Amino acid sequence: MDTLLQLMESYGYVAMFVAMIAENANIPIPSEVVLGFAGFLISQNIFDFWTTFIVACTAGVVGSIFSYWLGSYGGRPLLLKYGKYIFFNERKFNMAETLFNKYGGIAVVIGRCLPGVRTFISFPAGVARYPMGRFILFTIIGTIPWTFLLVWAGSILGSHWRDLIAYNHYFIAAVVVIAVLAAAVFCWRRCRRRGRA
Repeated sequence: MDTLLQLMESYGYVAMFVAMIAENANIPIPSEVVLGFAGFLISQNIFDFWTTFIVACTAGVVGSIFSYWLGSYGGRPLLLKYGKYIFFNERKFNMAETLFNKYGGIAVVIGRCLPGVRTFISFPAGVARYPMGRFILFTIIGTIPWTFLLVWAGSILGSHWRDLIAYNHYFIAAVVVIAVLAAAVFCWRRCRRRGRA
């Protein structure tokens, strides 16, 4: 992980973009580390807050679409066969799959806020051929609060950004609540519009 942080110091947003794509495409790279360190770089005036936020969100969506595509075209056997090369944990994938099968699009929002599960939540959506447009929308809804909170917290904590790893359960709870509320408001407005039509 220290190598990744050194790459971010050397190559800036490009290294962060690649790391966040990988983290959202079934490779277990802790976003708490990537975004927390990015927040630290903001506190040092090396990164800009809004640029960091936009780049990280974009990377998250791109990585999720790639994972969705793998699930859609390769299916579960692909991840079971090659997962060992990306430190694949079948237990976590099973959790993501169960969550998605039970809650559908809302699971994408919630799953994107849960460490471990967030890495794999897009894959079962692809396996199930969940509508791409809705998948992207729910991915964005789940990505924004998680990314914002971690980047903001890292920038506030500064050199103590590693505390995010030790106390990330508090951030997880806060982000899950925000993401679920955002999804609920979206669904409520959509149902209301349909009722008027």
